[in-house]
Amino acid sequence: MPWDERFSFRDCPWCGLTNTRLTTVNVDQEIVDKWGERRFWATLGCPACGNAVLVRHGAPDSNDTKAYEVVPVSSDAKTEIGHLPEDVARYYNDALLVLRAGVPDAAAVQLRRTLEAAAAHYEIREKILMKSIEKLISDGHVTQSFGPLLHHIRSIGNVGAHASDERVDQETAGRALRFTTQLLRNLFEVPGELDELAQNATASTN
Repeated sequence: MPWDERFSFRDCPWCGLTNTRLTTVNVDQEIVDKWGERRFWATLGCPACGNAVLVRHGAPDSNDTKAYEVVPVSSDAKTEIGHLPEDVARYYNDALLVLRAGVPDAAAVQLRRTLEAAAAHYEIREKILMKSIEKLISDGHVTQSFGPLLHHIRSIGNVGAHASDERVDQETAGRALRFTTQLLRNLFEVPGELDELAQNATASTN
């Protein structure tokens, strides 16, 4: 019984309905691919727009409780980051929330805090964020090519944090969000995926 009803709590990728529970229509729909591998899908329905959403889940006779794929892909998938530490995710998710609410100044500040939290996760806690960024690069956590992007996020965070005639617009904050997403994937998602591969390889040889 790996299908878990918590997977039905998701935003609708069709109409954007948020904070809802999609209707579970079917689960354990089995499809066998050309190599004989079984795949299981659940069909969910949106109570607002009536469109269907497919979720690939684990086999019913297994202990696999993951949701592997969602079709169609939500726009939120572009900002989903695997293996993101909770202390970093808190600021990143706040940035997403206020940017979607149309408050780019606040989003810029939260993205700056996201950088600070990401650096702190690697035990880099310089008093000046610029120094933390330089240390992230010099320690090899990110490449030199990320330097200008990190300083851009830092600078618009400063603009958003101070009262002045200069404001951060939605487009600028959105670009900074994309930069931050790429950074976090390099810092956490890629190493996390590599660790999982190594653990699986070790388990298969035992």
